[in-house]
Amino acid sequence: MKQLSLIITVLLIFTSVAFTQNDKKKSKITYKLKMAEANHAFVGDRNYRAALNIYRELMTSFTNDAMINYRIGECYLAMNDAELAVEYFLNAKNLDKGVAHELYFKLGEAYHKNDQLDDALAAFNHFKVNAKKKYLKLNDVNKMITQVNYAIKMKQHPVDVNIEILSSNINSRGGDYAPSITADGKTMIFTSRRPDTKGGGIDKAGDYKFFEDIYIAQWDSVNSEWGKAYPIEGNINTEGHDACLSISPSGEEIFIYRNDGNLYIGDIFVSKKRNSGKWSTPKALEKPINTSYFESSAQLTADGNYLFFISERTGKKNNPVGKGDIYISQKKSNTVWLEPKNIGTTINTPEDEISVFIHPDGRTLFFSSKGHLSMGGYDIFMTRLQDDSTWTTPQNLGYPINTVNDDLHFVLSTDGKTAYYSNQKKDGMGDRDIYRIDMSKYPVLTEGVAINLSILKGEIKNPEQEPIVAKVDFKDESGKVVASTTSTDEGHYFITLVGNKKYTLEITAEGYQTLTKTVGLGIGKESILTQTADFVLER
Repeated sequence: MKQLSLIITVLLIFTSVAFTQNDKKKSKITYKLKMAEANHAFVGDRNYRAALNIYRELMTSFTNDAMINYRIGECYLAMNDAELAVEYFLNAKNLDKGVAHELYFKLGEAYHKNDQLDDALAAFNHFKVNAKKKYLKLNDVNKMITQVNYAIKMKQHPVDVNIEILSSNINSRGGDYAPSITADGKTMIFTSRRPDTKGGGIDKAGDYKFFEDIYIAQWDSVNSEWGKAYPIEGNINTEGHDACLSISPSGEEIFIYRNDGNLYIGDIFVSKKRNSGKWSTPKALEKPINTSYFESSAQLTADGNYLFFISERTGKKNNPVGKGDIYISQKKSNTVWLEPKNIGTTINTPEDEISVFIHPDGRTLFFSSKGHLSMGGYDIFMTRLQDDSTWTTPQNLGYPINTVNDDLHFVLSTDGKTAYYSNQKKDGMGDRDIYRIDMSKYPVLTEGVAINLSILKGEIKNPEQEPIVAKVDFKDESGKVVASTTSTDEGHYFITLVGNKKYTLEITAEGYQTLTKTVGLGIGKESILTQTADFVLER
C-alpha cells in the first residue's frame, strides 16, 4: 500500500512538472507572438496606441520584464507623454541595464521632452561614453547634447512674453492646431480632430484619432475673445482628412491640405469665398505648385502677389528626399503661378522646414525648423527680407515661445502685438492646443519696431456694376511705386500699407480708362486701421 502511494505521488510530481514545463512553453510562445504583434503595430503601422495596449496586456503576466517596460517607454515617447516614458525607461533600467543598446539615448530623449534637462545631459553623456560605434552612428547624440545645452541657456534668458491657452471656444480634448488669422484679426481658422468632425470617423489606418476637419471662429469685440468655433461651411470638410494651411490676409481664400493616399499625395487646395458668403469647392493648385512630391503649408502675401509654401521636391544639393523646404512663387494671373524658387540655404536646411507664415508687412517670415539650432524638436524662427532676394540669418524666437516640444504654426497679428501657435503642454486640454502669445513687450517686426500697418480694400467695377480684374499700383508722395496688387475675379482688391500716409492709386484694366485717385491711409492714427475705397472704371 505504501509502495502504491509512493508511485502515485511520484506520478503526480512528474505530471505537475510536465504541465509546468508545457505552460512555460506556451507562455514563451505567447510572449514572442505578442511582442512581434506589438512591434509590427509600432514600426509597421505607427499605431502607437495599439502597440501600447498589447504591451500592457503582456505586463499582466510579465510584470518584471525589462524589455516590455522599455517598449512601453518607447510607445509613450512616440505619443509625446514624456513623463510616463521616463517612468517606464527607468523601470527597464532598474530591471536590466543592458535591456537595449539605445536605452540611455531613449531615456535622454524622454528626460529632454519632460524638461528634465540635467538628467537628459547625464543620460546622453552616458550613452556617448558607453555605446558601441554602430549605435553612435544611428543616434546623433552630439546634436541632442547641443540642443539640451541650448535649452538650458534659453531658459536662463527668457523673452518678455505672456502665453495663455485659448478657451474651450477654440480648443477641445482632441488635437487643435494650425491657427491662421485674417489681417484684420477678425477671423480665425484652424484644424481640429474632435468627435463632431464630419462623419465622426476615426483614422484606423493611421493613428486611431478622429479625422481632421477645418473649423472657423469670429472675434468677439464685445467680450474681447474668440467666439465659439464651428465647422467651416461649404463643400470643404469631408469624412476624411481636411486640414487648413492658412486663410488669406483678405479672408477671401482658404488654402487646404489633402492627402487621400491615391490621387493626391499631399497637395495644396484652395477654396474661395463668393459674394454670397459661401466657400467654393476646393480645387488643387496646378503645376508648378503641386507636384508628385509632398506640398503643404501655403501662405499668401497680403498683396496676393506671392505664395510661400513647403515642398519636398528635389532640386537643391542639400535637400535630401523626404525633407521639406520653403519655396516662393509669384502670381502670373488669378489662376496661374510662375515656377517656384527655393528660398535659399540661409533658411532651408537638410532637415525639415515647415509651418511657414509671411507677415502682412510682406518682409518678415516665420517658420518652424529642425535644422537650425533649437531647444528640441521644431522651434520657431524669424527672418527678414533685406532686398528683393536676400534673407537675414534666421533668429530663434526664444523661450518660452519655443520649448523642448514641437513648436508649430506661429502666426502674428498685423500690429505685431498678438501671436498664436500650437503646442502640446501639460496645461493643455488633452492633445495639441492653440495658445495666444502677448507680444506687446517683445516687438519683432522691422528690427524690433512694430510697423504701423493699415488695410485698404474695396471693389473695382465697370459702370454696369460688373466686377473687373484690374491692376492697382500704389505710389508714395515722391511718385515711386511702393506696392501693387490685382483685383480678384469678383473685383475685390486688398492690401496692407504703412499707415499715416497718402498714396496715389493708379488703376488699369484692359479695355478701360486708367483711373488715378489719392487716398489718405490711416492719417492721424497710430494703430491698424481698415479703410474701404471702391472704384468704377470707365470704358
